[in-house]
Amino acid sequence: MEREMVPVDRRVKLLAWLVRQQGSVGTKTEAEVIAMQARHTPSNGVTNRIFGTVVPGTEVANRAITEPAGDIPVRIYRPARTGSGGRPLILNFHGGGFVFGDLRLADWMCSSVAVKVGAVVVSVDYRLAPAHRFPAAVDDCYAALVWAVESAAGLGRSSASPPPVGVMGEAPGGTSRR
Repeated sequence: MEREMVPVDRRVKLLAWLVRQQGSVGTKTEAEVIAMQARHTPSNGVTNRIFGTVVPGTEVANRAITEPAGDIPVRIYRPARTGSGGRPLILNFHGGGFVFGDLRLADWMCSSVAVKVGAVVVSVDYRLAPAHRFPAAVDDCYAALVWAVESAAGLGRSSASPPPVGVMGEAPGGTSRR
């Protein structure tokens, strides 16, 4: 039986082209990687086409979790419609192998889950390597998890004790050893 290849979405092709234009991260110095990290994902026609935007019907709030190592930015997505009962609580950890990524990259996914599932989604902007060595990102993710569970009632999710929590993301922690 012969199988047909599914065509690759144009957005994926465009993203791959953009990534190739930057060159291999393996050839960059730490200073060059940190400079790349400082360029956060803009919101414009091209990036909105590739990554999507916040879906209609979503309430979005930016907050910071205060920790001894510094503030951890989080973005909270809730469905705008009110529902009966508590909402599920889901944490999102963006991809990028603990080196790249930011909250903007997860807007479409997190808002889609919030609206379609009726959940409160907390997206975490953990510290990135190489400026913050392992296990800084993991520590931030864990601190955000603890904060979200402790703050569940204030976030508008179920008051069940202990609250059930889901986790999602695009392969954070795809780290390797040298």
